[in-house]
Amino acid sequence: MDPYAGLKDADIAGLRAHYGFNETPVFHESMVVLYLKNFWGPLAWLMEAMVVITFLSGDAFEAIVIACLLLVNSGINIYQRRSADAALAILAQAIQTTARVQRNGTWSVIPSRELLPGDSIRLRAGDIIPADAQLFDGSLSVDLSTLTGESLPRDINAPDAIYSGGIVQHGEATAKVSAIGSKTRYGKTTELLETAHPPTHMEKVVFDIIKYFFALNVIVAIAAVIFGLAVHAPALQITNFVIVLLIMSVPVAFPTMFAVAQTYGALQLNKGGDSKENEGSKVLVRRLAAVQEGAIMDVLCSDKTGTLTQNRLSVAEVTHYGVNDEARVLMLAAACSNMADKDSTIDQAIFQKAAELNVALLEPISFSPFDSLTKRTRAEIVEQGKKINIEMGLADLLLTPAVFSSKEAFADVVLMSGKGLRILAIVTSDPDAACAGLIGLSDPIRPDAPTLIRELNDLGVRVVMITGDGRITAQAVASQLGLQGDVCTPDDLKNNPEIALRGAVFAEAYPEDKVTIIKALQHAGHVVGMTGDGVNDAPALHQAEIGIAVKDATEVAKQAASFILTTPGLEGVRRVVTASRRVYMRIRTWALNKVVKSIEILFIATIIFVITHSYILSPLIAILVLLANDFLTITIATDHTKPLLRPARWNIPRMIAASSMIAAAPFFFTISIYAIAQHFHYPFDTIRTIVYGSLIYLGGTTLLAIRAWPFGWSIRPSKTLLGALLFSLVFASIVAGFGIFITAMPPVFFALIIAGAIVSFFLIESVKQSHGVRALLDIE
Repeated sequence: MDPYAGLKDADIAGLRAHYGFNETPVFHESMVVLYLKNFWGPLAWLMEAMVVITFLSGDAFEAIVIACLLLVNSGINIYQRRSADAALAILAQAIQTTARVQRNGTWSVIPSRELLPGDSIRLRAGDIIPADAQLFDGSLSVDLSTLTGESLPRDINAPDAIYSGGIVQHGEATAKVSAIGSKTRYGKTTELLETAHPPTHMEKVVFDIIKYFFALNVIVAIAAVIFGLAVHAPALQITNFVIVLLIMSVPVAFPTMFAVAQTYGALQLNKGGDSKENEGSKVLVRRLAAVQEGAIMDVLCSDKTGTLTQNRLSVAEVTHYGVNDEARVLMLAAACSNMADKDSTIDQAIFQKAAELNVALLEPISFSPFDSLTKRTRAEIVEQGKKINIEMGLADLLLTPAVFSSKEAFADVVLMSGKGLRILAIVTSDPDAACAGLIGLSDPIRPDAPTLIRELNDLGVRVVMITGDGRITAQAVASQLGLQGDVCTPDDLKNNPEIALRGAVFAEAYPEDKVTIIKALQHAGHVVGMTGDGVNDAPALHQAEIGIAVKDATEVAKQAASFILTTPGLEGVRRVVTASRRVYMRIRTWALNKVVKSIEILFIATIIFVITHSYILSPLIAILVLLANDFLTITIATDHTKPLLRPARWNIPRMIAASSMIAAAPFFFTISIYAIAQHFHYPFDTIRTIVYGSLIYLGGTTLLAIRAWPFGWSIRPSKTLLGALLFSLVFASIVAGFGIFITAMPPVFFALIIAGAIVSFFLIESVKQSHGVRALLDIE
């Protein structure tokens, strides 16, 4: 088979049947294994100890009921996690790598998973090698560090082999696929959707809150043990009280709720989050953890081209020097361009202008594509029997004092830069170096860019433009965009790091400078987002907390990013910010609800234990409360909410202080209902049921109150949350009313509890409006 021709349609079916798709089967643990894992670990052991202690105390029936409830709770958690996994699979399908392949003698772009042995593929800088292959023309510099650990790129020339997962740093080549999927040398390339990650900022904060309360409950438990021994309370009473207290402080549902919240946010980005956002502006999520990290981003470093401008370059102005005229300058520029490279808007703009003026072009006898290290392209032509070397690139680098007409050219560079043009210098050597002319390229700003920049600023995100253009060009473009602030360069930043606090534009920046700029902003205390598209943007995308690959980015840039935009411009970035802040609000509601409930239960259980020397929450009732809370709080992940108007900031002491003020209302009503029941001398087991009912009902209305601001009714709850709340209340009412598993509750207390829950709801609403709570929670 001629490798240049590629496969034919007639070959595909047979090869597909034999080799399958270019993917590695993903191992999934069985439902049984996942289910059993729920019963292994410190928290699981604590709950299992409760079952054993209850059984040994002589109440076998209650122990069996507790065990059954734990089985049900684990089943709910597994169902929710598998639902999240199914959603992740949908997201992964949306993020497909592609490959340029030749079939039937025609080049096209197809999903990498459809490659087959024998396919001819074209590789260039920025590509991730999609399969094992053998080069038959061209040369590549390939980064194999993720596969072999090699620190330096490896130069590969035809007919050497290349391997799936390598990253093309420089060069272009054509290769014939030799192996796909699990048959490749390294078995599996990097997964495009990353779900494993170290704890994010938000997770660390929530875990800090939980550790704080667990430590507090341990202290209270130790004090309770000392108190119980001093008053000669039964050892079983003390043991059960301690276990219940510790269990109620642990967030059993947190991992599931967190996974569901992130996945739900990712799905909203993938399909459009509200009526104003259509399918065309969807954002693909590559790193799931970034869905909630985007909430704290306060600086966005944005590339100019394609994000703030339309990336529709056209030749706006041509200057010429010496014996050259406009046509010859365009001819020389065309020789340094590649007509086959449809991805290069610069090359296409030059060829378009040359065609408009009917410029006769010369075929170069040698051509070197743009080199990101030297910032230029090179070509050699033969004109009138004479060889001429041509270089085209940045004027600042090419117009050295040794180049003829450089002084005159520099004067024109200043004038053209003031118009916001991107300038390329064309220098010939035959053998003396002379500037033949300048080409000024116009790239209009996107019509929506100034508005979106203002909207991001209103959301507390400062937009910083990074461009390779000179200061004057950058200043002109910044003025059109409405960017306010200093125009500086990476050198300015190195000399004065404080510029990071006020710089609006970084001009004369090369891709490697972007990492320096981001690090300076991070050192100044900012959480940084970064947009990029090229292979050299990958380090900056990786360095930023929120890396965003723009539309048509290279595969390497996509791999380094957290989000992938499907449309040009900043609209996708705005969606990332608002969606992330919605996820943050849901997680904050969960944390606030958990802290309020922890404070309420801690004080109720401890005060009653001190008064009666008995634990008011029996192991069974504790599990019933835990089950109801878990089932309800997981649905917070899908609740309707409004995004914050400024970057999210956590302050644990302030949140705990505000939660204590909010918890006062449900605590007061529950302890009052307990006192009423105690006053009328109801049996202690009946009082337990009354407290159980009060915790469930008041817990539900507390959640309804704190889930939205300024009022709980400001945003309607999601159907999922309302359904879970209704089920929780009905289930608790049936259990308490009919005395299932526990002693029945007198009907009169239903009326008292419901009345108390309603009054508590409005009391919490009034507490929320207080300046103290709003200030503590940083509510706008």
